[in-house]
Amino acid sequence: TKECMCSLKMNGDVSAATFSKDGRFLYSLGDEGEVYVWDVSTRDCIHKFVDDGCTHATTIAISHNNKYLATGSESGVVNIYDAGRTLTSSYPKPLKAMLNLTTPVTQTCFNHTGELMAMCSKDIFKAAKLVHLPTLSVFANFLEADSTIKRVLCMDFSPHSGYMAMGNNQGRALLYRIKHYKDF
Repeated sequence: TKECMCSLKMNGDVSAATFSKDGRFLYSLGDEGEVYVWDVSTRDCIHKFVDDGCTHATTIAISHNNKYLATGSESGVVNIYDAGRTLTSSYPKPLKAMLNLTTPVTQTCFNHTGELMAMCSKDIFKAAKLVHLPTLSVFANFLEADSTIKRVLCMDFSPHSGYMAMGNNQGRALLYRIKHYKDF
């Protein structure tokens, strides 16, 4: 009913937030790189950790299988964490710091299996990358020849990862087929 249920207090500004896929936890990311983990049912902060090397936080996402947590920053760095370790350490080390974007990270998102992560920055042309999570490597050929991309403002995977959509600054929603996944 559009009624505010409660207010969860953090130190500093909140740059981004995401729910765990089961809805039990809310992860909120402060602009200075502190991540708060909230129990939604009790509305208590159950853990807090520092995003490694974060200069100014911009985005946070958790994979559908709750295995990976990704944070993005103004510097273009995306840290990928083992989500389980972020609940037990105040200073977890990322599995990998992705240095493939050089401008502020606009969005990170995961496909339904937790095998792929997409990340983008709206500040320059074609600043979108696709990461293979089991190997923590970036697909080198993603978007190579596509000149219609322009500036990527948003992105997401279809429910079964057969498609990936990207919205750009030219008013286009670009749809890409990911043939590895048979269903859409």
